[in-house]
Amino acid sequence: MAPKVSAEYMRERRGEILDAATKVFSQKGFHAATLDEIAAEADVSKGSLYIHFESKEAMIDGLSQLWQQTDDEVFEAAEAMPRAIDGIAYVTKATIRRSARSDFSDSIRLGMFVWAEVLINPAVRQSQSKLGGEWVRRFTALTQSAKDQGDISSEYSVDSVISFLGSLGGGFFLSQGVWNATPDVPNIEKLIDSFISSIG
Repeated sequence: MAPKVSAEYMRERRGEILDAATKVFSQKGFHAATLDEIAAEADVSKGSLYIHFESKEAMIDGLSQLWQQTDDEVFEAAEAMPRAIDGIAYVTKATIRRSARSDFSDSIRLGMFVWAEVLINPAVRQSQSKLGGEWVRRFTALTQSAKDQGDISSEYSVDSVISFLGSLGGGFFLSQGVWNATPDVPNIEKLIDSFISSIG
């Protein structure tokens, strides 16, 4: 009888495979990367890899779930703040800080490839739509709460605030991924605070 494998071991192996997928995808791109290369990077057999993921698309779905967990932690902290406008600032700054982290460069490069894949791959589009849809839902709720609390002027729509701040976060990911920019995070955070205080 084969020995039983613990759930914790399986979770660890899954995490190692996703780490390997992030590295290989970020170096090779989604299409050029192979399952053999990912298995080698993770130091597992291809058969073991298939126990966890049946395809590269399934790996992107698994990575999206990890990204969702990170988003959940940020939003939970923001939603616990008494003033929703402070939560909006917190989410925006957290996005900028994450994009500037030195250990996040592989994830940013992977993100570039995933965004391109969304245009042509329905499976990847579905996982990314779910991830993005949840972010928009929670950020919209925060922004609407800030407006209800009187911290966003009636001259600004909820959609305009979301579009502006969401584009700001996305722009930093692009500048890191494409141009390897080194943003001045402390001063950028001051600019975010200035903008948010100006819309009240």
